[in-house]
Amino acid sequence: MTPLRPNTARQDQSEVLAFLEKEDPDCKRIETHASIVFLGRDRVLKVKRAVRLPFLDYSTLEKRKQACEEELVVNRRFAPQLYRRVVPITRASSGLEIGGAGLPIEWAVEMSRFDDGKTFDHLARSGGITPELAEALASTLRDAHQRAPITDGSSWPASIADIIERNTQVFVNQAELPPDAVRRLDALSHRRLSDCGALLQARALKGLVRRCHGDAHLGNLVLIDGNPVLFDAIEFDPVIATTDIL
Repeated sequence: MTPLRPNTARQDQSEVLAFLEKEDPDCKRIETHASIVFLGRDRVLKVKRAVRLPFLDYSTLEKRKQACEEELVVNRRFAPQLYRRVVPITRASSGLEIGGAGLPIEWAVEMSRFDDGKTFDHLARSGGITPELAEALASTLRDAHQRAPITDGSSWPASIADIIERNTQVFVNQAELPPDAVRRLDALSHRRLSDCGALLQARALKGLVRRCHGDAHLGNLVLIDGNPVLFDAIEFDPVIATTDIL
């Protein structure tokens, strides 16, 4: 858990967002803390929000372009059939265009559209994950881990400590959580991390700490042609996506 409130003012992206929505009146618009996604009939356009959060920085046009390019590279490892290209939103004398020759004023990741009802969170709610499909899902994750780049693991334990600290900062601001319980959880978490330090380093030395998907929950898995496909991997911070494959 991390705070989702931006610590800088957002740039005005309203013109671009209104244009994209108007381009396809039948599109479905989905907003998250980091992106605005336009689900069209056969394609998806994903725009980064002009925000800076504790764990990402999309505050400038150049940073958003770089993030889009990195998202394309990272996610093509998992879903090359979904991730098409990075496309500019440009300004011409006649107005805004998608992929035009004018001055880029925003960037988007273009993806192929898939059936939203086939994501694994939907399948789980409807009882659609059969034992055979669960086996296929396990194989997909195993293969993704086997292909994931191995890291030296040196920054991994420190990143866990940072996550504990960020969680604690969130918890202390929640009035319904007893302060003593928050302090106890923080102390126990740091103690457990320290106790496991040697084991974590040993696993890293064995090549078990890798640059993984980073956000492989059921909502980021979809069934395509009968096969589970991972998408929407973390691109904005390699440290967050680097973890023990366990």
